[in-house]
Order: sequence, then C-alpha cells, then structure tokens
Amino acid sequence: MSLKNYPAACSPPVLLLLFFCVPIFFASVRAHGSELVHTDQFTCDLSGSLKGIYLGIHDNPFDRGHDSGFALLRLILTGTVADKASFEFHLLEGGTINPPGISPAGFSTFSTSERFRADRLDHIQTTHEDFTASVAIDRANITLHIPHCDITIGRQAISLGTTYFWNPNDLLTAFSPYEFDRDYKPGVDAVNAEFALGEFSGINLLYGAGNHFRLNDSVLLVRGFSNICDFDIALMAGRFREDGFVGGDFSGEVGPGIGVRGELAYFAAEKDNDFFQAVLGTEYRFENNVYLSAEYFYNGFGTLHQSGYLKKVLSDRITEGDFYNISRHYLGILGSYEVTPLLIVSLALIINLHDHSMLIDPTLIYSLSDNTEFVAGMIISSGHKPRGFRLRSEFGSYPDFTFVEFKYYF
Repeated sequence: MSLKNYPAACSPPVLLLLFFCVPIFFASVRAHGSELVHTDQFTCDLSGSLKGIYLGIHDNPFDRGHDSGFALLRLILTGTVADKASFEFHLLEGGTINPPGISPAGFSTFSTSERFRADRLDHIQTTHEDFTASVAIDRANITLHIPHCDITIGRQAISLGTTYFWNPNDLLTAFSPYEFDRDYKPGVDAVNAEFALGEFSGINLLYGAGNHFRLNDSVLLVRGFSNICDFDIALMAGRFREDGFVGGDFSGEVGPGIGVRGELAYFAAEKDNDFFQAVLGTEYRFENNVYLSAEYFYNGFGTLHQSGYLKKVLSDRITEGDFYNISRHYLGILGSYEVTPLLIVSLALIINLHDHSMLIDPTLIYSLSDNTEFVAGMIISSGHKPRGFRLRSEFGSYPDFTFVEFKYYF
C-alpha cells in the first residue's frame, strides 16, 4: 500500500515517532527468554530483541542531508537434541521510514548482506519511496557434537581475529571500524568444523559459501589455535575468493591490566599486486573506571596518494565490503568512562595518518533497565572536502551522522 493513501496521522514523521515509542513502552516491562520445550531429550528456547533507530545524515559532500527511521525485531530460537546436537535460528522483521538512497558503509540496520550467502533468504514485503518492510533469515544452523569435534552447518556468525577497529583476518563479515551497533554479526552460509587438540588448542576447517556456491566467491581456510605463555595465538591459511591467504593473530597481557593484541594478513592477490595488512593494539582499564584502547593499522591495499583515492573507492574490494579504508596508515583510539553503573560515555577517533582526516565518534549508553538500553551519538568527519569527484582527503569526503537507538532484549 502506498503511503500516499495513509491518513495524515500516519505520515512518515509520525511513524518514525511510533518506531521509538514501542521500545520505550517495552523498557518498563521485565522480560526474559522463554523455555518453549524442556525435556531430557529436547530443549527449545525463545529470545530476541527489538530496536528502534534514528539515523541522520548531514553535511553530505555528495548529496543532501537525510533522516531515516528503522525498526528491527529479531526472534531467536535455540535448543539441543539429546546432547548430540544444538541448533540456532534467527528471524528478522524490519521496517524503514525514508530509507537512505545509498546505505552508508558500516551502518547495518537490517540483514540484507549478500556476503558469503548462497541465497539471501529474504523477502521484501512492501517497498515505497518513503517506506520499506522486509523479512529475512539471518541465522539457521545446526551443530553436531561428536567426540573431540563440533561441526556447525548452515547460516552462522563467524568471527576470526582479535582486534577491534580493523580485522584483516575476519574475512567473512568484519565490522566496519565505525559500526555503531555490533550486537549481532550477519550470518554466512558455511561449514565450520572445530577439532579439539587440547583444553585450549585445536584446528578449524572452514568453508564459507559464495553466491550459488561459486568457488571464486567462496572462502576455504585451515586455522590452528592454541595458548602459549598465557597468549592466545592463531595461524590460518587458505583461499579467499580468488586470492591465496595467510594470516595470524594474538592477544594477551604484558602486565597487570595491560592488554595487547594484533593481526597480520597476507593476500596473494590474483588480480592485484600482493599486499599485507597488520594491526597492533593495546588497552588498559584504570581503577577509576576509565578504559583506554589504541590500534595502529597498516593497510597494504591502500594508497599514499590522494589522486588514487577514487580508484580505490570504486574497486571491487571496497564496493563488495572486503575492506573499508583506502589509505595506508591509520590510528584508532577509544576511551570510555563509566559515570555510573547505568551510564557509560565514550569517545572514539579514527585518524588517517597520511592526509590527517579523521572521524570523531562521541557516544552515550544508558541502561534504562536490565534488558533495555538507550544509545545516542554522532560520527563527525574532519578533513579537506572533495572538489567535484576529486577526493582531497578520505574522511573529509564522509558526511556527518547522528544516531539514536533504543534496544530491548527478551
């Protein structure tokens, strides 16, 4: 149905307000996941989340400003079968008011990802210039538990690597460094077999399916992991799309409360020159509830010349979501402070060390109840603005973003 046929009371601004009223209403309700079935041989539990999101795009160098509203319901079924298998199923129902013409990179509000999915398994219920609604299956998998091995088959979330802002080893669905909602990673169609070799060591065999199972769109990896001298260490090798790949990561502590982490990835590129990426980070939490973290990122895929920025932006690796950044050297800094047990404020900076542009991300998180959160923040770009289609800096070419989010978990 077209929104032109709606009464004035159901205009997009009013619908946007309603999107936020629903989570606020649930904020006063105590709810927990429900046991649907619980026997010795079979269990099934229902849980989920409901989110209302406002996203404002302002000071856009390439287009006008835009305001959008999102509502997203996630229903989660989990359970076990005779202690020999477990299953997971996530169903998403989402609606968007005033959808942005182009979804900003790193701002995922609905599982429309096509990365490493043989089929999207989604359905557009209604679409209009001012409103869209969709339903999708984000995860649907079963894990077989056999002695010394777990095998997970189906659409599942897979996380590889240890660092925060940049994850060169997280090949399938790495978060953007400026993603503001990291509650759930999009599921990918995969087979993941984990063989235990000890209490903290093992081997993963991983296959991530490309579109229609095409080999040149798929991922094949062998990953070994262990704990050595209280450091978690992993090495992996295999094939990423058409490229050969070798990577490794580590995380641990070098002193009381001082954490260090890092990742290294080498791509034997089929269509580009070979390159490697590396991330080195550290973190520390003070006794006064202040947390500080910093990461340096070397991006061998990137360029040191602003004249090459546009070519990188239009490359397949950027447009298909393999990577997010186009220059060579970056610094990410995150600081947070727990004002009260219910209120946390944070500030993140992502700095391009070559052209000195940056993204500034102040965020506030307030717990309205045990299962409800309010999140508000901005992502402010700083740097030389483009002239026409000539990019004079990376982050100066970004618009500014404002986001407000209500989250309700049950």
